[in-house]
Amino acid sequence: MNQLFTFLSRYQRRDQIMLLVGALAVVIYLLWMLVLSPIQNKRDRLLQTNIAATQSLGRVQIMVAQIQQYRAQGAQSNNADSIMGIVDAGIRGNGLNVSAVNPGGAGDVRVRFERAAYEPLMQWLYEVEFKNGLSIRDLTVATTNDPGLVTVNMRVQKAD
Repeated sequence: MNQLFTFLSRYQRRDQIMLLVGALAVVIYLLWMLVLSPIQNKRDRLLQTNIAATQSLGRVQIMVAQIQQYRAQGAQSNNADSIMGIVDAGIRGNGLNVSAVNPGGAGDVRVRFERAAYEPLMQWLYEVEFKNGLSIRDLTVATTNDPGLVTVNMRVQKAD
């Protein structure tokens, strides 16, 4: 400290004040450039990273909602597809000839038989309900002019 006072004592009072103000300005500038500016830049980068992460999270949440919606739609479609497979396998296994098989809108399947043999049809209905766990919701059986043959309309869906 004595060296600083010795150095300043060589100058006039006005010059001493100018040197001290200049030194103070240099110290403040160095403080700003070496400490405060990097901290502010780091804060700005972190703020930008936070904003990007928030936006990314928003996009992910939207995608999750879409995936859940697609899964729900797919589950309904897969439900009808699996019922179609069970119905088709049972029909072929019992030697029945189907006139029409149409997937319904609520995960069910509509099946129509024309001139189907009664006994294999009853066997197939038993398999559908008791072995495959499906449920017959609507069933209409009509006789034909040929003995032992019937016309059937039904709606099959997963048991509740």
